[in-house]
Amino acid sequence: MAMSQAGKTLARNHIRFGWLMLAAFATIGVALEAFHGFKTDWYLEEAYETRRLLFTLGHAHGALLSIVNVLFGVAALATGGKASSLLLASRLLTIATVLLPSGFLIGGFGIRGTDPGIGIYLVPVGAVCAVAAFLALGIGAKQRRQANGARLPRK
Repeated sequence: MAMSQAGKTLARNHIRFGWLMLAAFATIGVALEAFHGFKTDWYLEEAYETRRLLFTLGHAHGALLSIVNVLFGVAALATGGKASSLLLASRLLTIATVLLPSGFLIGGFGIRGTDPGIGIYLVPVGAVCAVAAFLALGIGAKQRRQANGARLPRK
């Protein structure tokens, strides 16, 4: 199936967004390693174990979702389709890529004992958006395959 120009633009935007976000989260990872290397009390003291965990989770989720954005863009270019059929998944994936890791990172500030800061409330919203994006992509792929008359071989 030929891809519309709008679909190609959407896919390329995800590839660009994914690489830029990966650069951002890799930079956060370098900063976290620097906190370790310079033995920063604000990060390493036992009282801040929750902060360390939240920052690590934010970095990891951000890097993973950044890679998912690149894969989404590449897969969209490879399989074709209209931008309108990819738009819902695109928006949900973009929101998830911002909210999920941001929730962990912001939650690492303002911790009280072992309780994260208020930013942690962004995490479940971002997680729901991520799962919804994955479902939309899976359902959309099945619909595109059926529209093209393609069938998976049976064993």
